[in-house]
Amino acid sequence: MQRDPLESLPEWEEIAATAMAVQNMWLCCTEMGIGCYWSSPGLIKHMDEFFEMAPGEKCLGFFYMGYYEGDIPEMTRGPIEDKVVWG
Repeated sequence: MQRDPLESLPEWEEIAATAMAVQNMWLCCTEMGIGCYWSSPGLIKHMDEFFEMAPGEKCLGFFYMGYYEGDIPEMTRGPIEDKVVWG
């Protein structure tokens, strides 16, 4: 994540935007038959020791991708009405 140097947005919005970008990559990978997951192992707090990070840049995790053998079981999604309450 690259923090806005002017901090014109709250940091949580930039973190949320990064998470949404990761979700979009996850959906694309799923559609293409690529296995993936996002993880934030403890070593991410030391990333600046291994990579040159720009000021305001922060590692929020690793997005692992790879091909897999076998089939993914079919899933049936429930209706949105079971998950969302409109008020």
